[in-house]
Order: sequence, then structure tokens, then C-alpha cells
Amino acid sequence: MRKLYIALCGGIILSGCSSFSERHQASGNFEYLKETTDKQVKYPEGFTPLKDSTAYKIPTVSANANKELIGDKLDIRAPALVMPVAPNSLASDVTEQTEVIFESFLSKDKFQDDLWNKLTTFISSQGYGIGSEQVGRSLSTRTIASDEYFKILFGLDEEVTLDQQYRFDIKVDPQGYKAIVAVSLIQHQEQGQTVELNKFAKRRYESRMLNHFLSQVFVEHHKQLLANRVKVNKGIKLGLGLDNENNTVYQIHAPYELSWEKLATVLPKLGLEVEDRDKSVNTYFTTFKPLKDGFWANLFSGDSSVAEIKLQKNEKYQIKLVERGDLSLLTIVDSKGERLSSEKMQEMLAAFSELMAKKDL
Repeated sequence: MRKLYIALCGGIILSGCSSFSERHQASGNFEYLKETTDKQVKYPEGFTPLKDSTAYKIPTVSANANKELIGDKLDIRAPALVMPVAPNSLASDVTEQTEVIFESFLSKDKFQDDLWNKLTTFISSQGYGIGSEQVGRSLSTRTIASDEYFKILFGLDEEVTLDQQYRFDIKVDPQGYKAIVAVSLIQHQEQGQTVELNKFAKRRYESRMLNHFLSQVFVEHHKQLLANRVKVNKGIKLGLGLDNENNTVYQIHAPYELSWEKLATVLPKLGLEVEDRDKSVNTYFTTFKPLKDGFWANLFSGDSSVAEIKLQKNEKYQIKLVERGDLSLLTIVDSKGERLSSEKMQEMLAAFSELMAKKDL
């Protein structure tokens, strides 16, 4: 839930009753701008001056600095940060562009399609519209006129208009494990007039837009998890089947994600204690401990109708899951890397099938 709060509230600024411009300025007045440089101190003859200290010396202004950015023209807001709250997202250390890194074990094409669908869903749900696009790689929004999100975020007064366009770029590594989603502000108008922003102000808007996208990705992911849990609790049908190499497997009548989550609760109740699980290799790493000897025997004593499976005590087994369309294929491998025999798979079928089909498990 903590990430959800960050995703929904992280970018909101509490601005009080001050005006839009005042919230960008240092507090207090700017009387210091009227000050003039004092004359050099003259010491009486024979007086030894104190040793100069550089502790309070004001740094020299760079030759490339804009010397007009003083007083109320100086924006004192801190730089905006990208908040990678979406699943499998990471912050980037690149400063030249505003971007976030995504990781996945999908193939390049599937990874790219997944990110593109997330992006177009976001653009559509916000009503931004697509100005131009290179499907799967890049798109620009239409002009976003006085977007309410940014009005709240930046404390814009009702009469202030803000017209912007953004471009999103997706770049997926050839291996498909890493992708970058970058956002660029390509047009910015205030009160109908084009305004040239410095790189800090530009990045501030870009970061907020990227955070807006990441927040929605997180929220949609959270909704999908809840929906999956509801489906999992209804029970899943399981039977015998064959894989592409004619090995005996359990055929689960559910998509991969549902099957994967259901196994997390089913395996321990069969005595297969889960020590680790890794979706990158589609595997649960387990150790078999007979229920009559373990913790689960007391906790789930009401499941006496489920037949006890017979495997080598304290032996390690890998439970592998493979996606096949709307089905999932389950294979069990022992510590020697060998598949369990067809006879053993048939023997354990009733126990697996009954627990997978149980509701509210």
C-alpha cells in the first residue's frame, strides 16, 4: 500500500494561499537588490589588518550564467525526481533526458508490445490524444490544454492557461531484458504565448508527466492483481497432459499468471515447502516434507480428504511452469535434474487436482 500512496500522492504540492508565481520565489522581500557595494575598508596608519577569511566569500558568477535570474525572477524550486513506482521499474542516472528503466524476462517483441499498450492506455485514459506515432516506439500527444493534473500539481490559478505537448519514446534492448521509456516536453505555452524554459524547468514538467504515467501503470497493475486473486480463489481445473516432447505433465486450465499464484498456496499444502521462486525461469524451488511431520499438518488438518503425496523426504524438487496459450503446463524435476515418471505423476494427480480446484484456498 505504501507504493500506492506514493504513486497517487507523491507529486501533489500543498501550496496554501500564495499565488502561482510566489510559490516559485524565495520568501521575504527583495530589498537586498537595492544594496550597493561598500567602499574598501581603510585602516589607520600603523594598524595591522586582520587576516582575510574566505569563509563567507560569495562565489564568482559564471560567464555563462543568466545574470537576469535574480530576485523574483529566480525559480528556487528543487529539481523534480522520477519516482519508479511501477512494477519492475528503476530510476535512471542519465541526466540528459527524463527516463525510467523497465526490466522484464519477456521477449523483445512482447516486452515492447506490453509497454506500448501501457502507454497508449495512459494517453487514452487521460484524454490527451495521439498527435503522431511510430507504433511500438514513439508517440507525441496532441496539445494538452490546461490539464487539471498539472494545474493542481503546479498550483496554477483557474485563469492561467498552460498548453503543452509531450513525446514518449520506448527503446527495448535486443535481448528484451531492459527497456527505457523517455519523455520530452516539445511545446510549452503560457497564456497562449510560447515560453522557452531552461533545462531545469523543462525537466520538472517532464518528470511530472513521467510520474503521472508510472502512477497509472502501478494502479492498473494493482487492480489486475486483485482481479487475479478473485479468479484464483474460484479454483482451477488440473489434469494430465503431454508437453511438446511427449513428457507427462499436469495441464492447468488457466493462464500462466493465475496458475503461478495458485501454486504458491497449493504446494505447501502438498508438503512441498517453497524455499524460493523465480519467474525468470518459471520455477518454484521446494523441499518435500511430509505433512504429518510439519507445520502445515496442524494448520490445515481440515484437509484430511486430500490424498498425501509420496516423495523422498527432505528431497529438493523444482516445480516448473510453462505457458501454452490459455493453458499452463506443470513439470516436476528432482534434485538430479530428472523428470518424475509418468507413473508418479499419475499417482499424485488426485492430490494436485483436488487442491487446485479448491475455492478460497
